[in-house]
Amino acid sequence: MSQHTVAPLTVLDPHTQAARQLTFLTDALAEDLDQGVWVPGPLERSLVSRLLTSCAGDGQFTGVRLRETMWEGSVALTYAGDGRLVRLLAQLCEVTEHPAPAAQPALSAALRLLERSAQGVSVGGDKL
Repeated sequence: MSQHTVAPLTVLDPHTQAARQLTFLTDALAEDLDQGVWVPGPLERSLVSRLLTSCAGDGQFTGVRLRETMWEGSVALTYAGDGRLVRLLAQLCEVTEHPAPAAQPALSAALRLLERSAQGVSVGGDKL
């Protein structure tokens, strides 16, 4: 009789999955920003600037800061740029409220994207 061993399933905890989703959203939005497919409008740039200013003291995104930003954008933010920024902010909120050890690279990438979005600067340094 032969023994068969089955490799254990790798199940990611929800917090690691949230960090991966944040990485995916950030990468997709950054690529579209690089290619000029997504251009943050005045509302998006203004709200991202406010969010970055609120994080300036400690450099941390928090659920409260992210929700306040989304609240300020109201319904209009869900339509601006096809709602891509608000989806990113919502995913940031999920990741910051339930941090996973692997989340730091995703948070750093999101921060860089938001800084570029607030400034309205493309990859080549041109103003959007």
